[in-house]
Amino acid sequence: MKNYVYGLIGLICVTPVTLLADDDDREICTGSAPPILNVADFNGDGVVSDADIVIIRKVIEKENYYAFYDLNADGRLNRQDILKAKQDLGLRSQPTERFLAYMFHRNKQYQLIDTAEELSATGFAAITPALSGHGEHWDDFIQDGEADIWNPDGVNYSAESHTVKGMYWNKSAIPVFEQGATDYPTPGGQWQSQRVVGFADHPPRFTGSPDEKWHTHAGLCITAEGTFENPVISLNQHTTFEECQSLPSIYKDPNTNLNPWFNIWMLHAWMFDLNPNGVFAGTHPCADPNAPSESSINGDRPVPSFFQQHH
Repeated sequence: MKNYVYGLIGLICVTPVTLLADDDDREICTGSAPPILNVADFNGDGVVSDADIVIIRKVIEKENYYAFYDLNADGRLNRQDILKAKQDLGLRSQPTERFLAYMFHRNKQYQLIDTAEELSATGFAAITPALSGHGEHWDDFIQDGEADIWNPDGVNYSAESHTVKGMYWNKSAIPVFEQGATDYPTPGGQWQSQRVVGFADHPPRFTGSPDEKWHTHAGLCITAEGTFENPVISLNQHTTFEECQSLPSIYKDPNTNLNPWFNIWMLHAWMFDLNPNGVFAGTHPCADPNAPSESSINGDRPVPSFFQQHH
């Protein structure tokens, strides 16, 4: 996937913004959210011990809010969370929780980033406009489209609350077309003009948990209008190759709009903001709720039932 999006790096205009959310806004949006961890195994070693109590005490002393440690999911870190952790002493965690602990400690720096410039300095760049329930997708441009459990492909950044809310993984998908084709042609062949109606594969789950809600994006055409200095990025899902080429864009690579063959499975982990829909949900209600909905980028194109079932 990444080799299809290098050209967008030069189109992104990053301006400094504050990424720390207001506590009251967090309460309103995440009031009914479950905690990220069911038991207080913060270090991910499989059992809640005194070491985990030491960890949460140190976090609370520093007065930074991390959703990962919010055991009672009230939007605050305080003595109540320490008491809950002590009640969990001796309990064992599940594989999914150990996975979340590992991923959080590898990526917790994104929770406290102050500006988009700092986020950009980590190697990420925005590749989509803000969408309701998603925010902006910031990608690292390094992974090859095969999901790597240890290295997320990108993060979801909310332009409204100025926070990084989660991270995501991509896995390239095998498209199935309306008229039975199962792949695009080899170089030099003809592009398929049929719409993708399903995928012929499914990604393996990282932890084996059914909570890992991999969802789909098919026939995604990314275009840019305006100028190279101030581009306006647009998404168009479920397009055919011909439909993608008919869309106006300042960027051609070299003779086509970007990503007309972009088909992926995607998994979110909303690690940095409690999510009423769950940590692995396809959307987060706090992520730019006033932005256009994802359905708006389909235009008047019907969404095949396969994709409706996987989102």
